[in-house]
Amino acid sequence: MTPHRTRRRLRAGVAIAATAVVVAGGAAPALADPAHGSPGQGPGQHGVDRQRIAGLVARMTVPEKFGMLGGTTGANGAAGALPGVPRLGVPGLDMADGPSGVRAAEPATALPAPIALGATFDPDAAGAYGGVLGQEADALGMEVLLGPMMNLVRTPYAGRNFETLSEDPLVTAELAAPQVSGIQDHGVIATAKHFAANNQELGRQGIDVHVDDKTLHETEFAGFEAVVQAGIGAVMCSYNQVDSVQACENAELLTEVLREDWGFDGFVMTDWGAFHGAGALEAGLDVEMPRPTAAFTDLNRDANGDGVVDTADLTPSVAAALDRAVTGVLTAMAEVGLLDDSGEQPARATEANAAVARQVATDGAVLLQNDGTLPLGEDDLEGVALVGPTAQTPLIGGGGSARVTPDTGAVDSTVEVLRARGADVRWATGEDLEGVLVPGSALSTGAPVDATYTAPVTQTVTVTAPTAGAYSFHVQTTGPGVRMDVEGVPGTDGEASTQRRFGAAGGSLIPTADGRTNDTYTVDLAAGQQVTLTLSCDSAQAGPVAACQPTVEQPLALRLAWTTPELRAQRIAEAAAAAAAARTAVVFAYNEGTEGEDRPSLGLPGFQDEVIAAVAAANPHTVVVLNTGDPVLMPWLDDVRAVLQMWYPGQEGAEATVDLLTGVADPGGKLPETYPAAEDATPVSDPANYPGLDTDADPVPDVQTYTEGTDVGYRWYAATGTEPLFAFGHGLSYTSFDYSGLEVRRRHDGLRVSFTVQNTGDVAGSEVPQVYLGRGSAVDTPTVQLAGFDRVTLEPGEEARVTVEVDERLLSVWDAATDQWVRAPGTRPLSVGAASDDLRLTGSITVR
Repeated sequence: MTPHRTRRRLRAGVAIAATAVVVAGGAAPALADPAHGSPGQGPGQHGVDRQRIAGLVARMTVPEKFGMLGGTTGANGAAGALPGVPRLGVPGLDMADGPSGVRAAEPATALPAPIALGATFDPDAAGAYGGVLGQEADALGMEVLLGPMMNLVRTPYAGRNFETLSEDPLVTAELAAPQVSGIQDHGVIATAKHFAANNQELGRQGIDVHVDDKTLHETEFAGFEAVVQAGIGAVMCSYNQVDSVQACENAELLTEVLREDWGFDGFVMTDWGAFHGAGALEAGLDVEMPRPTAAFTDLNRDANGDGVVDTADLTPSVAAALDRAVTGVLTAMAEVGLLDDSGEQPARATEANAAVARQVATDGAVLLQNDGTLPLGEDDLEGVALVGPTAQTPLIGGGGSARVTPDTGAVDSTVEVLRARGADVRWATGEDLEGVLVPGSALSTGAPVDATYTAPVTQTVTVTAPTAGAYSFHVQTTGPGVRMDVEGVPGTDGEASTQRRFGAAGGSLIPTADGRTNDTYTVDLAAGQQVTLTLSCDSAQAGPVAACQPTVEQPLALRLAWTTPELRAQRIAEAAAAAAAARTAVVFAYNEGTEGEDRPSLGLPGFQDEVIAAVAAANPHTVVVLNTGDPVLMPWLDDVRAVLQMWYPGQEGAEATVDLLTGVADPGGKLPETYPAAEDATPVSDPANYPGLDTDADPVPDVQTYTEGTDVGYRWYAATGTEPLFAFGHGLSYTSFDYSGLEVRRRHDGLRVSFTVQNTGDVAGSEVPQVYLGRGSAVDTPTVQLAGFDRVTLEPGEEARVTVEVDERLLSVWDAATDQWVRAPGTRPLSVGAASDDLRLTGSITVR
């Protein structure tokens, strides 16, 4: 008897049948029950004594209430904190960044980037991932975790795509909900961010996003609604405007949708410094992070001059909003047990958490292309060339507030892991990220820049190019960091910086060989042409990024290096030579996603494409491993044998990578985002759509319109007939799978589909069967839409009966005129398969 597998999906699953299925009924219900007033209790949540909370609010003074709603400095490296009310036994809340690991003053487990979790298509993995975050936040003294990030991958250029789960609303919802439960099971409040339409970094501080209600409800809102139903305690509003209203003072978002429609009963906090006005409290905002000098605090004053701040100083609407906000904070605390905390702080479960990190890195890896070269056999390992900086210095995560510091010794090099398993490995850098010291002969000062400073410094040097070509200038520091301004070459003025950003080290995520923070700026120069570099470490210059004040105790070590055209050619030649002498060559390619900036292009940064082309020309058995947080263009794709997407794989990435390269593990991940084939073939190729239009003559976009509507990601490719490089849901395996035996049954709350998946290959492997719903004759529905999925692991020859259910919601559309979900009548095609472009079984349903 074959195993029977059933997985209940929050909003998932649709059935495919050879015969048509007729679905009849009225309007589709919303997931939230507004009349209930609060989400149902999820696993691990505590009962909420609302009378107790009301009593605490009644006993608080107005200053105590306002104090609870303003961010302060936290302990142990917290991003911020709320002070609590000690007089009443209400503890404070320390908050930590945490999309891929807890960021504190102490080390934490560096998990794979959330996009790698998305590639697992596995809610169980999401629950375990959240469990690590919650366990370590608790162990490190953090009561609030600032994650997960619910925004969809809308543009492939967005700098924080690696922090998200998918371009698809269903995948995001299905993985976010168990992740939140995993966090809050440990007595830690999870925070859904960034509500809403925060889908890019460029202009994020105030760009006005024009998007219709139908698009928001059917795409961007899905993940947020799912985590509210999972009982999440906090929501973070975003920097941007939504239809000309700041998100953090948008009553439609924060009150009507979040609280009234979905029943959210926790608290809404601002992103750090997100714009909002005095009316934001009444609009639905609860907590300011950090507390500014105006807005909320302007309301906490003795307005009537009687010498005391109390409710007499407030209007009735402000007083009611103040009580609502404090109630939300206390409710979130009560739901995870923080109002009755014993004070015990567990130790980090370091080994168990590392095991989860390794499993997610393995399960989320996506084999994009393979002609049989992978997995590498014993003969291949007798001589293998590894090329690329990240083969030697792992790129474990993205930048910005998601950057995590792992335990000392927790991160291994892929080169060393492969050698430890008996492989004969030769490594070449290929792309030279640190270069060599710029000699005094090329500098106006006549001496190299390589010194240590104990006071603020500004140094300007002129560099003369000895030959024509591309020069990469590297500023390399320890200590406070330096900004390098590049001037004197028309059209190329810019900067590189190792100063701290978002509370973390700046510059490249890949340090130099001697551990220095490194950042690079590349400029094309003619022979004899000069460029001016200004190196500054000055607190007045650093502005809001970070103070730069070297001292005797914390000196600044500064070095200026370069990669000349000749050195670059030499490094590429060394990589090609290493490849030519090996049985197999594996090139590690990367990009560096980070908060605060978007990607300038979809190509690999630097000269990596040239490196891959040279290695592939030298060795016909070339494999590429990608350490990227999002899609990249691959002009060399036809010249390499295999491509393995490892994302930012976390601290256990080297072990997971070697397991997959050698066949110890099977790559079972699927793409949670589409890979475009060209820069001008994406859903956001219209400048009005991305990056948005500049209306005030500065370089920052001010207004954008989501012209793609609900056709986000793969839906747009289907709607426009645009061929991607790799389709959504794509992912190969070292084995093969067969699909058969479809059945569909009507249920009172949707449909149930069953089908059989069999492993027809020679090794054990995992498959993610995906169910898609087409438009057919149903008006206002997407051309194609993921309606359900599951993940099954099978031994050779084993088969499983997979059952997936579809909620009524997936047969419906949002009617903006009536503000509700309604059925979309018509006959719609249904398909099931291994990817959005690899559909094995088809049928149809009729919705009435």
